[in-house]
Amino acid sequence: MALPETADPPDAPARPPAVELRGVNAWFGSQHVLRAIDLAVAPAERIVICGPSGSGKSTLIRCINGLVPHQAGTIRVGGRAPGAAGPRIGMVFQAFNLFPHLTVLENCTLAPIHVGRMERRAAEDLARRHLERVRILGQAGKHPAQLSGGQQQRVAIARALCMSPEVMLFDEPTSALDPEMVQEVLDTLVGLAEGGMTMLCVTHEMGFARQVADRVVFMDEGQILEDAPPREFFASPRHPRARSFLGRIPG
Repeated sequence: MALPETADPPDAPARPPAVELRGVNAWFGSQHVLRAIDLAVAPAERIVICGPSGSGKSTLIRCINGLVPHQAGTIRVGGRAPGAAGPRIGMVFQAFNLFPHLTVLENCTLAPIHVGRMERRAAEDLARRHLERVRILGQAGKHPAQLSGGQQQRVAIARALCMSPEVMLFDEPTSALDPEMVQEVLDTLVGLAEGGMTMLCVTHEMGFARQVADRVVFMDEGQILEDAPPREFFASPRHPRARSFLGRIPG
């Protein structure tokens, strides 16, 4: 009997996870900040990582892109170790980290030109497309200090997109913003999610987790204590620490 046209051949190689961590441990001196982390993220999956301050959330995603070393276990992105040739990883920080002496357009073209070896005109065309994608193209000639916090964060997102990442990491992308600016950044993240971007987002914005996440990962004391779809996580968290955490969130 013939296989359906949409089926993969029986001997087709399995597609590797977009991100995979196995037994990952990390220490800062004597402080054990990540404890035997196991996590697999499928291509185009959206993961929200939450938990109390100091639980290891930011350390986890910084280990994924190699900003923080891990001392035990393995990390693979698209089947390769971080930093090896393979899928690019985009990173958006809570403090924007834009270069203040460069314009918005120059911030976005810097890496494609000097790292990606792209011609300037092509890099500028690429940057304009992504600035338009995050609805900030009209500010391309301004410097970061001339923008609001929400606008700066959208520029930071566009800058990361200019390196054509297959995985995007977000470290509390709204925590440095005034409340009225939070929604414009969350709307941008929703747009990326709808476009099929693989995303891991550390955030306390539980409304965003409910709306966008495929899974919610709850961490405490360097461990993953919950890993569940949003409906299950918010309706009936299994671990008492997760129940306590959700009980302290307004609304």
